[in-house]
Amino acid sequence: MNLLGAVVYGIIVALSYAYAIKKSKSNSRKAAKKGGMQFLKQLPFLVAIFLLIGLFDEFIPKSIVVEFVGKGKGLLSILTSAVFGTIVMGPVSSAYPLGALLLKKGATITAVAIFLNSWVMVGFVTIPYEISIFGKRFTFTRNALAFAGAIIIGMITGLLLGVKLA
Repeated sequence: MNLLGAVVYGIIVALSYAYAIKKSKSNSRKAAKKGGMQFLKQLPFLVAIFLLIGLFDEFIPKSIVVEFVGKGKGLLSILTSAVFGTIVMGPVSSAYPLGALLLKKGATITAVAIFLNSWVMVGFVTIPYEISIFGKRFTFTRNALAFAGAIIIGMITGLLLGVKLA
């Protein structure tokens, strides 16, 4: 299924670029160059994250994952997932394989959903930069609401998938 998804995605990208080239060759060239540069900028993060995921898979036993974010852990599972997702950083595309690994090691769907949502929504690592642009009040309000939102959305995801809250 993953290979099929990658092929379909590749076809969509190729067709989009073919259409763009038809519309404007110069803008298409610029877009391809920007896309390539973004890919090269993200590549070191992706490699590092996947290496860390490999280390996590080999050195963190299933029992530890189950102890913190496994079935029946309640509030501990919710808070651990939210905090862990908040403090990690990197391209969000690298969060999904880590989420899959957490599921494989015994984390609940709710915990993984909270982890992924907090990774995407909360900007703990970027707080200093965000403060410099938006100010402290806005930054802390946004992050607090995003943290709560990540938990709520993750819990709803777990409920929709028919899984207990934690």
